[in-house]
Order: sequence, then C-alpha cells, then structure tokens
Amino acid sequence: MTDLHRVASNMRRAMLRHRRLIAATSAAAAVWSTVHILSPTPPPATAVAVASHDLEAGTVLSAADVRVIEWASELVPTGASPPDQLAGQTVAGPMRAGEPLTDRRVIGAASMAGYADGLVAAPVRIHDSDVVALLRVGDRIDLYAAAANTGSAAQLLVDQAPVVTLPQLDDDSRDGGLIVIAVTPDDAARLAQASAMAQLSVTLRG
Repeated sequence: MTDLHRVASNMRRAMLRHRRLIAATSAAAAVWSTVHILSPTPPPATAVAVASHDLEAGTVLSAADVRVIEWASELVPTGASPPDQLAGQTVAGPMRAGEPLTDRRVIGAASMAGYADGLVAAPVRIHDSDVVALLRVGDRIDLYAAAANTGSAAQLLVDQAPVVTLPQLDDDSRDGGLIVIAVTPDDAARLAQASAMAQLSVTLRG
C-alpha cells in the first residue's frame, strides 16, 4: 500500500470515529431534550404554617409548636396565617399535627380589636354543645362552674363576658363546645382552673 493509500485509509477511519462520536452526542442530546420537555413543571409553592404536633385548645403558640412546609399555591387554605405572625397567638380549638394554622384556628390581637384594654381572649369549653350552638359573636354571657355529682350549687365565675369567637364544633361534640370570651387575665386564670375540676355552663344575657 502506498503512502497515499495509507493516509487516505487513516483519514477514513478518523472520519468514521468522528461520525460515531457526533451521532452518540446527538442521540444523548435528543434524549435529554425529550425528557426535559415531557417532565412536568413543578407547581408554584407557598410557605404554609402547620401544627408541628397535636395542640390543645388554649395553647399559646411558640416556635416549637409551628412548622413551615411548602404547599402547592393553588391548595393553600383560605385564611392561612403568616408563619412569622403566629408566636403568642392562642389556639382556638384542638388541632392535629400537620393541620394548617388559619385565622379560624388561632386567636390573635386582631380578634380583640374593639374590646377594652387589658382584656385577653380566653378559650373555654362548655359542657352542653347544644347551648354553644345558640351563641353568637358579641353575645354577653355568665359562666358557672358546677362540680359533677356533688349536689353543690353552681358557682358564678364571670358575668357579662362578651363572646369573641366561636370555633367550629368538633365532629365528636360529646365533650361540649368551645367558645372564646374576652376577660381579664385574672378571670382567665380562674376559668382555666375551674375547667380542670368542674363542668362549665353559660346563661345568655339579654
């Protein structure tokens, strides 16, 4: 084989290898483009605050009670509370871990707008859920405590307390219903103590 033939043969082999490399690169690019086109674009996400663990009614929220997760924007619950504004707010009713914190589930400073200075929002569980169903925000009520099976007279704890909000009744309302009233800090402490030892009931003021 002459030198010219050897040079031509080497050039053909080099071109063949080059074509294979180009073909492989083109195939890889085509696969990547197809996958990129077919892969769905992630939906827009919004930071949502949820309960980091089960919460009892009346819990004053701290950083340990709240967890922020990414939620599909179109599925964010109405009234979702801004994560950076929850510290110090009060849970209106029992919550499960992972449940979103919304304006219906927490009681903040806005709930007390228009009430006298020095009053606080106190969640109170009333024994008779049917009575709770009759109440409306703005009603003024008297609260009584009666120890079960003692036969003693009911004790008046608070009189003419305004109803601030009425959280939705639980699916199982055999344990009564929750209401939130505006009272002094001393009255709130007395109500919390009484609710641990007695059943609370209300009468509606005219």
